[in-house]
Amino acid sequence: MTLYEQKIVESTKKFVQKWMTHEFSGHDFFHVMRVYETAIYLAIDQPVNEFIVHMAALLHDVDDPKLRKPHAKIKHAVDFMASIKMSQEQIDEIMDIIDHMSYSAHLRGEKVKTLEGKIVQDADRLDAIGAIGIARAFAYGGHKNRIMYANDIDDESSIAHFYQKLLKLPKLMNTPNAKLLAKAKMKTMKTYIKAFHQEFEQPHLRLQKPEEVKN
Repeated sequence: MTLYEQKIVESTKKFVQKWMTHEFSGHDFFHVMRVYETAIYLAIDQPVNEFIVHMAALLHDVDDPKLRKPHAKIKHAVDFMASIKMSQEQIDEIMDIIDHMSYSAHLRGEKVKTLEGKIVQDADRLDAIGAIGIARAFAYGGHKNRIMYANDIDDESSIAHFYQKLLKLPKLMNTPNAKLLAKAKMKTMKTYIKAFHQEFEQPHLRLQKPEEVKN
């Protein structure tokens, strides 16, 4: 990246941090930065425009309909990029990634078109699985007033969300390194899901006698 592009990236970090200050759904600034750092890692030695990867990763949740009004016409990411004099070509490329990288877009049959987009999409999906993914699933469930589990994987509970989306993400990874990372993270998630069902269905079998608990 050029020095000018690096300055834009730093300004964007500040903008996103301020924008996400009161976000408690698991899509906070820490999530954005994890996606950002993962995208940088996945982009190593890849024939990509690093600036586009950086900017798409940082801005990917600014206008997420899960967090904002679903029919809001104002695109705050676009307004921000225009305010710092980015070219229309850059804005269009970044917004094309953001607008097509979500799981809901996947369900509509939409795909990201560029390697930059695939990398940012992989980074975002990786943050939805593993230990962090588990925590984020319950944070979002609480944010949406969802029940934790009601013994039904087809309802709107947080555990149902694992089956409806999260456990499917590893097969949707685009890049080789993301597939490897997803495989490791999925072991954590599957172990947790197994333990959750055991405790939910037969809680007494998971309890230890006081003398069996080791300090």
